[in-house]
Amino acid sequence: MSSLDSKFFKLLVYLAVTLLFGFIFSVLSFALLSAISGNSFGEVSTMLNNLDIEQNITLTKVFLFLNSFGLFVLPPIIYCYILKQPILSFFKLNELKTIQLLPVLFLLFVLLLPILNFTVEWNKLLELPKWMQGLEHWMRTAEDSAAIKTQALLKLNSYNDLIINVLLIGVLPAVGEELAFRGVLQQTLIGKNSNPHWGIWGAAFIFSFIHFQFFGFLPRLLLGAFFGYLFYWSKSLWLPILGHFINNTSAVLIAFYLKENGIEEKLERVGTTQETNYFLIVSLVLFSGLLYYFKKQCDRILS
Repeated sequence: MSSLDSKFFKLLVYLAVTLLFGFIFSVLSFALLSAISGNSFGEVSTMLNNLDIEQNITLTKVFLFLNSFGLFVLPPIIYCYILKQPILSFFKLNELKTIQLLPVLFLLFVLLLPILNFTVEWNKLLELPKWMQGLEHWMRTAEDSAAIKTQALLKLNSYNDLIINVLLIGVLPAVGEELAFRGVLQQTLIGKNSNPHWGIWGAAFIFSFIHFQFFGFLPRLLLGAFFGYLFYWSKSLWLPILGHFINNTSAVLIAFYLKENGIEEKLERVGTTQETNYFLIVSLVLFSGLLYYFKKQCDRILS
């Protein structure tokens, strides 16, 4: 095997491209926001961390858009050009046969809700040894800060805000993160002869770790693995992209339509309380059966 074909070399190339364009777009973001707001880079950084002011939320959304594009959308495309791979076929975006399974995918996400809720609550119980209490405090502080920022970003006042959030939180991560984690990392880790489960779970681990929200690590790991199996079985990146879009956009829509009625909190508790434990058990059984059905249908369609 030549060095150009080795997994290690490919991962190094992709890492280098991601770091380069991540840095470039980060600088461009600060330069643009500095020009828009008339503030220095340091003042812009402070504004991005203070989302109590409406203007700061707008600037943060611009920053997130540019950085997501620079970190996740552009590097996979550049990576394909460097390795002289056709983009559509490399990411299996030209495979559309399994799109017909989209209704099954939607049902899978409905059944997955209590399971993810349970893992979220279980993950929150994580306690590190006493000698790592400083690290645990930092992790919890970072988690709380991220939650506050997320709630501020999800606060919507108009349908224009809704459209912007669907694009920023639904479309952009669904496309960019699936190109990066499933399209590049998972395929590279699996390679030609490896056990696919290592590549799927390896990419899912990186996917969860890179968000730096450690008290939500487990549910995001499971979600990443779920996207990974969707990609591996369907031989198309469209289904994990659509699945990612459904997952993220549902949070936006729930925040917009249901938050005032308290339905959001009720949905988040499904599968986590004594009264709703049966939902968790039923969901586990039905989800497992439907996932098996999904795999078999993929095999049938692609045979």
